[in-house]
Amino acid sequence: MKKHLLLSCLLISLLGILVPGQINASAPAKADPRKPEPVVIYQVPVDGKVTKTVTNMTLIHRASMSPSGRFVYGERIGYGKTDRTIPYLYDMQTKKMTQLSGYGKWSPKQDALYVRENGGIVKLSLPDGKKTVLVPAAAQYPVLDFSVSPDEQYMVFTRMDMLSSNSKVSGHLILQHLPTLKMKKNDQYEWPSGTEEERYYWVPNSKKLFYKTQTAYKELDLPTGLKYDHNMTTFPSYSNDMKYRYMRTNTEEYMLDLQTGKKVNLKDSVFTESYLDKIVWSPAGHQMAVEQHARTSNSQDSYMYMQSCKEVTKCSYPFGSPDKGMPGYYDLSDNQRIIGWAKDGKSYYVADLASIHYSDFSPEKLGPSNNVIELRS
Repeated sequence: MKKHLLLSCLLISLLGILVPGQINASAPAKADPRKPEPVVIYQVPVDGKVTKTVTNMTLIHRASMSPSGRFVYGERIGYGKTDRTIPYLYDMQTKKMTQLSGYGKWSPKQDALYVRENGGIVKLSLPDGKKTVLVPAAAQYPVLDFSVSPDEQYMVFTRMDMLSSNSKVSGHLILQHLPTLKMKKNDQYEWPSGTEEERYYWVPNSKKLFYKTQTAYKELDLPTGLKYDHNMTTFPSYSNDMKYRYMRTNTEEYMLDLQTGKKVNLKDSVFTESYLDKIVWSPAGHQMAVEQHARTSNSQDSYMYMQSCKEVTKCSYPFGSPDKGMPGYYDLSDNQRIIGWAKDGKSYYVADLASIHYSDFSPEKLGPSNNVIELRS
C-alpha cells in the first residue's frame, strides 16, 4: 500500500512504513517545519488502554519499529536541494538517536537492520551494532532497493548496471540465500520510474515474490523459479495466516477468504469515498491495524481514521470514530502512521511524525532556492 512523495511544491505523498499521533483534531495549526517537536509514539492494544510515549526524536518524517519494540528506524526528509534525507536509529530504552550510513529495513524476526550502504547491503545487529556485509558495494553496479523474506531465508534486491546502454534490461533482480549468501540473478527489467515506496511484496509463506517493473507487476515463484506477469495496479495483501487476501477494484472492496473462496464485503454504503489505504497485518493470525481513507479535503490532503480489527469485520477506532463527526486526522499534515506490531501480536505502534504536506516544503517557508524535496530511490 503505498504513498507518493511530491516534488517541487505541488504534491507530496508519503512513503510507507510510518505513523500517527494527535488524532481527533481538525485542521492542525501550521508550525515552522524546522521547529524541533518530539515524535510521539502510541502503543495500541487490540483490547485495552492506549499508552503514549514522548520521544527525543525530532523532525522525523518516516519511521518503523523493530520487532522487539525497542528501536525505531526513521528518516528526516531534506527540506531543500542541499538538505538531504537522513536516516536515523533511535533507542527507546536509552533515548539515544544515531545517524546511520544508509537507508534501512528491519529484519522480520529480530532486532537487526538491513542497510543499503555505499551501493551494497550490510546487516546491523542490535544492540551491539555488529555489522556484516551481505552484498559487497560496487560503484558501477549499485543496489537500488531490497526486501527480506518473512522467514528470513532470502533477500531480493535489484542492482543497476550503470554501464548498460539498454535501460529495459539494466535492472537485475537478484535473489540471495541468506544462510549461505549465495546469489542468483532471476530477471532483467526496466527499473520503475516514480517515487513508489515499495517495489517488492513477499507472500507471508515466503514462497512467492511480487515485484514491480516499469511496465508490469511480476511474480517469482520460488519453488519452481517460474515468473508471471500480472495485470494489477498495486501489490496484493495477505494475512499472515494466509486466510485472507485484501482486494479492491473500482466497484468493490472485500476480503477474499482463501479457504472458502467467499468474499467478505468491506464497502461502506454510507461513507462512499472510504477505503482501506494501508493494512498492517498482525505477525500471527489475521488481526490487522488499518489506516483508513475517509475522503479528500480542500487542502490537497485526505481525512483519515485509524482502525484496530480483531476480525476483518470487527473493527474499533482507538483515536475517534467516524460516527462522531469529523475524521480523526489529516494524512499528510498530521502524518500519523502505523509503524509495526509488537512481537506477541497483542498490540501495535502508531507514531505522530513531522508534517509532509507540500506547504511545509514551500518556498514561502523555506526560501526560493530550497523548494525541491529530495526523494530517495
